[in-house]
Amino acid sequence: MTCPDCGAETLVFVVPPDLRAYLPDDRAAAAVCTHCLRVTPEDEAPADLPDFTAISDAFPQDPEAARLVVLVLALVDSIAIYRQELNGLLDRVERAGVDVFLVMDRLAHDPALDPAVDLDRRGRQLEQLV
Repeated sequence: MTCPDCGAETLVFVVPPDLRAYLPDDRAAAAVCTHCLRVTPEDEAPADLPDFTAISDAFPQDPEAARLVVLVLALVDSIAIYRQELNGLLDRVERAGVDVFLVMDRLAHDPALDPAVDLDRRGRQLEQLV
């Protein structure tokens, strides 16, 4: 599968029902671009989570925690609209033992990536939210 924005490869992953409530689209899967980090809904996903560190070693090694970070990335472009959802996801990321702001900073400065969203600016705005 390729990214509709930049044409790079994507990683498709399952979004379990308890996490779908945080997303604007309630489909069972999503895909994250390996270059611009854009997250798009998908209809189907493999049963196993992908290795998100294949995108960048900034992602947590634990695929469950990495999936939570990707879901934050899916909403961070519209912080004002998804404030409540982001608060819920940030709580879950924190409980998973991940510093999402550090991950976003590392992703923003990874020379192999070209994030579609200004992660530095959005990270600062997100910090003010919590």
